[in-house]
Amino acid sequence: MIIGFLGTGVITEAIIRGLYDAADYDDTILVSKRSTTRSAKLAGDYPKVRVVEDNRQLTKESDWIIVSVLPEQVCDVLSELDCRPEQKIISLAAGVSLEQLHTWAAPATDVIRVIPMPPIEHGLGPVAICPADAGTEALFEKIGTCVAVSDEAQFNLFGAASALMADFFDQVSGVTQWMSEKGLQTSTAARYTTALYHALADLTVRQSAEGLHEMSEACQTPGGLNAQFLARRNKLGTKQSLTEGLDDILARLESATD
Repeated sequence: MIIGFLGTGVITEAIIRGLYDAADYDDTILVSKRSTTRSAKLAGDYPKVRVVEDNRQLTKESDWIIVSVLPEQVCDVLSELDCRPEQKIISLAAGVSLEQLHTWAAPATDVIRVIPMPPIEHGLGPVAICPADAGTEALFEKIGTCVAVSDEAQFNLFGAASALMADFFDQVSGVTQWMSEKGLQTSTAARYTTALYHALADLTVRQSAEGLHEMSEACQTPGGLNAQFLARRNKLGTKQSLTEGLDDILARLESATD
């Protein structure tokens, strides 16, 4: 099977490197010439990656097409192609609905939306899929944890949650910077902070869905350090800002797909 990527950005690179490095993928991958430096580097690093200059030619040679361009570019890119009825079209574009994709990719009818995250380069992280599709899940399960729904409104919840990435990195950086400003060597602070967040994240994936709600309470003792810190954060409204921020992102995604 030949997979063709329309658009060669950060996520495209993460998927390709994840497949070849973390999953021992052995099939051919075609990439468009967009982002010339990145596409050339991928072709240089992996013998089975080939750069194709023309999108129509890439479409003609591919069994699956993964659309990895900006949302506002999807219509123009797909509309100029000659997709085949049996071709699978996988879109990574946020806010572009299945209805729109079906219209622009016609006569192709096998259309899937996917939200991959950068850590899939290392075989980690969620991959949201809509609708559920065995073939797509089999591919992405090689490099992540697939979570599939058939309701596009539910899929938008995954899209909203994915917006937490920058906030997470900002928090890790903020804790590291705070330690450094208090006199700790920056490299030492970073080593501790990243190990701390890594370990805490690892604990969460070992819990049941019900158990997640109990983890915060379980590590608090009356008058203890964790209880003090969380109480102050809650007093400042951080929990409310989290839910309100997610609501704002969800509203944006829903308005884009209406």
